[in-house]
Amino acid sequence: IGALILYRKAAEAYDPGATDQLAYVHEVIARNELMLNRPVACHAALERAVNFQPQDTELRAQYDQMFGPRSRMPACARKKYAFRKTMRPVPAGAATGRLGDAKAAFESMTADAPNDPAGWFNLGLVRAWLGDQPAAVAALNTSVELEMDDARAEEAAALAEVLKAGAGMEAESDYVEHRCYYPIRDPDAVSQLIQVWAQEGRLFGPQMDEQGTQFTAMIVEPLPTLLDTGTTMAKVVAHVSIAGGVIRLWHTVKESVDKVALEVKDRLNLAVAEAVTGVAPAPLGDAAQEAIAYPIRAANPEEAETKLREYAANFFEDVWAKRPLKSLGNASPLDAAGSKLLRKRLLGVIRYLDDCLSSTAPGRRIGETVEPLKVYDFDRLRHKLGAEVVAGADAPGEVRDFATMSAADLATVPLASLSVAELADGMRAAMKLDARELALNYAKAAVARPADAAYPDRFPFYLALANGLGAAGDVAGAVGLLADGAAFDAANNEGKRGADFGRQKAKVLARSGDAAGAAAAFDAVVAANPDDARTYVDAAETMLRAKDKAAAGRFAEAGLAKARASGNRDLEGACQELAAAAKR
Repeated sequence: IGALILYRKAAEAYDPGATDQLAYVHEVIARNELMLNRPVACHAALERAVNFQPQDTELRAQYDQMFGPRSRMPACARKKYAFRKTMRPVPAGAATGRLGDAKAAFESMTADAPNDPAGWFNLGLVRAWLGDQPAAVAALNTSVELEMDDARAEEAAALAEVLKAGAGMEAESDYVEHRCYYPIRDPDAVSQLIQVWAQEGRLFGPQMDEQGTQFTAMIVEPLPTLLDTGTTMAKVVAHVSIAGGVIRLWHTVKESVDKVALEVKDRLNLAVAEAVTGVAPAPLGDAAQEAIAYPIRAANPEEAETKLREYAANFFEDVWAKRPLKSLGNASPLDAAGSKLLRKRLLGVIRYLDDCLSSTAPGRRIGETVEPLKVYDFDRLRHKLGAEVVAGADAPGEVRDFATMSAADLATVPLASLSVAELADGMRAAMKLDARELALNYAKAAVARPADAAYPDRFPFYLALANGLGAAGDVAGAVGLLADGAAFDAANNEGKRGADFGRQKAKVLARSGDAAGAAAAFDAVVAANPDDARTYVDAAETMLRAKDKAAAGRFAEAGLAKARASGNRDLEGACQELAAAAKR
């Protein structure tokens, strides 16, 4: 990073005619940006290097390999982005050939015309070319908020996703690489573990380099199947490499890495030193890693491909679509599709995933070539979510941007005209403004609606109303309302929120002074959901606040036993602290 700062200063300081020096400087900038997982900045720098030295065939070949049509980089990461036409003329200072001057010009333009989405996109793009990822993402997000065209919003939001994959953006990215390193004390023991994994059929694609100094493989876990058809699929739970006296494990899912790391420690014991863990940018394309299953036993290629596609469809439509994402303000894609602002971000998030999966998909060998498989059709996901790109328009029909409304604006919206998803947006907006009565009005309107397959989860509305009744001292009303909500959830949402309703009932009772009733309510939730780690922690914390240390200790000890049986270290640590607090 320090080297980049100095090289970029050199790029700005050199005379534009010093082409040899500028070509070298930009080539080095490109190499450094690539090491930091910043493909857009790398692309811009390497392209400038080629332009400064057009006769350098080796440099041109390097550029074509990385960003040409045969590149394995996701399309939105290797794309040659260009400035958009702005409402106002671009200042002449933007055309000096120095990116710093272009950045200053667009910063001035967005200050003078803050409602021009093209100006913000251009500012975000030039910041991305300069490797200023956080500031670039901020500008692109503003462009997405202002943009009325779906295709342009999709492009800007997808570009923001690419930038979040860079070094230093881990806190904003939904896809990071979780790492665990074990220094090796006994190489023979490690070799035996690799042999055991191979015998258990848990190694996929093992490779050793020509010098025999580095081993890499994927550790897989077979997927359960009700009928043995001769094809067994497996998901990757960790990548492993052994080199330089260190075992390295990594994956985009922290729980998977933690589980394998614990197994390595348990099996090798003193053969390895204490683990060192960390988080780093995930390689481009790994955002779709969870969606891919591999055949570890295949009766025929066609069946394996069918199972591969079924697994990907299940992941994107039933798992990912319901997962809270940082890029969507911690809303799930299902919820985001009903929000004007979040829907535009969702378009780019899906485009990024689509490109990532296309770049990393397994291939089918045809003669001497390998063709990537079409693992999943993202148009199917877009249709299910209602997030299709509408040409030349923001979205069909009127869509209200509740996030920009004042309390007075929210009070004038005719609630009967809103969908359940819009009522959720309105309620959240009112809560952010601390307009409690308005929020409750939106919640009441949503609870009164009949079942809706597009928005079956009504827990947030019932929770808001129950909290309102509880705060007013109507405990019976709050408990009754939560019971109605649980019944609705069981009938229309497969009971997915049953535990949430039960826990909330217990908390309402505890706040009213009914510790015995609260403990009984928590017992009912535990009995129905014995593997739900959250209940044990919530129950122990709630009973401690209710001054019932005996009940708190009982729930903490039950959670501790469950944690040890399942190997859940986080739950074990939390319950140990709660059990100790109950004894004080």
